[in-house]
Amino acid sequence: MAISSTFNQLLKCGVEVTQANAWNRGVAPSAGAYATGLAAHMGRQWGECGLWHTVITDGLPTLQEQRGTIFPAGHAGDRRINQQAPVQGRTWSEGNFSAPVLSDFLGVLLYAAMGGASTDMVPQASGASLLLSAEPISADPKVLVLNNQPESGGKILRFSLEGGIPAGTISISGIDAYGNGASEQISFGSGQSVIAWTRTAYSSIGASGISIAGASKGTVTLLGIKHYVHTYTVNSSAPTLAFERINNPTAGEASANNAFIHAGMVLKSLTLEADAEAVDSIFMCNADFEGEPTASSAETTVHSPSSLRIWPSWGLRVRRDNGTVWDVVQNCNLTINTGNRNYRAAAGQQGPQGSFFGATEYTGDITILLNNELEYNKWKQASEIQMHWLWTSPWTLGASKMQLSASVPAYLENVSVADSNDAWVLTGNFRVVRNDNFPMSFQLINGTPGRAYGDGVI
Repeated sequence: MAISSTFNQLLKCGVEVTQANAWNRGVAPSAGAYATGLAAHMGRQWGECGLWHTVITDGLPTLQEQRGTIFPAGHAGDRRINQQAPVQGRTWSEGNFSAPVLSDFLGVLLYAAMGGASTDMVPQASGASLLLSAEPISADPKVLVLNNQPESGGKILRFSLEGGIPAGTISISGIDAYGNGASEQISFGSGQSVIAWTRTAYSSIGASGISIAGASKGTVTLLGIKHYVHTYTVNSSAPTLAFERINNPTAGEASANNAFIHAGMVLKSLTLEADAEAVDSIFMCNADFEGEPTASSAETTVHSPSSLRIWPSWGLRVRRDNGTVWDVVQNCNLTINTGNRNYRAAAGQQGPQGSFFGATEYTGDITILLNNELEYNKWKQASEIQMHWLWTSPWTLGASKMQLSASVPAYLENVSVADSNDAWVLTGNFRVVRNDNFPMSFQLINGTPGRAYGDGVI
């Protein structure tokens, strides 16, 4: 038999939700958890009308089951301490992963960290509807003839299929936002209504560049979308997540089970790192979780790596107080310690019984090249610094870039000033303090619809 290789491992994550738009801890994205029409989408990623997001990790994730084994000790006329067989103690799962930031799954992590989320869809300025009207699906395959082309620069395509649609596929080919040929295929399950989005932003579609196969009835509507704006704010609770680890030999043989499902996972901490000074640094995230005991299952779908691009750290810009660009910030990292944890109680079961959402703390560290005393005096006087962060991706959505912005009312601490390569450098930590006139928030602009973060949640 061949030894299993670690390079085969794949990690997927998804928000745990129900049809009633309530968070349902411990229920991973699966058949029966979602509205009619989505039930057949078990295992699909969001671009295929599903709710799983593929995460390309930096090294292997450490997510794994933890299990207590209780060895009773005592004296029984023998020198040996362990006189009785052990019993099983509590069980749970925990671990972390580190990954380059991509604009799609980043929304999952921010949602789990902050708890409050909303999404605005921004259609193209004119001719958002690329068809004259809802077009009957009268043939198999159905070739769509566009009334309008996507606007210059590329647009996300949003398909809405109505009227008891059988399962099928949507094939798209055209020119992407960079002027290159691009194509993709979207699979969808049967249902009264199906909504699907392309991962690629298209600038033009050929005469027969879109076809629908497998569906022989219903209607289709097609919109061109500039981007989606997701806003994350502090909420009293947060969604739990599910993870799937595919191709792990301890989960079982590939012919049966070779995947672990980690359900009911609460995000304990999230760190966003951007070393803008380094020549080879990329925008990274580090996330820690704990949740339910693991369950083995047959793998769902092994998806290709995301076509989205990683974000270089040099794309970070920081503004302070009056809006002036803070060009001399060399690096700036933010950690969200959520205070979330799972609790155990007298419920006659080994695993956790629920999730607890505790006090959240936002801290970080910063390095600044100095040419005046402003930052140093802010620290001495315990004065607030209003930071505005903007991380920008090279990935284009039309005339826009995918980006993450944050508003941070912060105070410096543990400040030191020293020489570094003949320049005065201030290093220190900062702590975010509540300011209702300048609230803490994140805004993510990407091509991922809010629906992809949970059925009807945002």
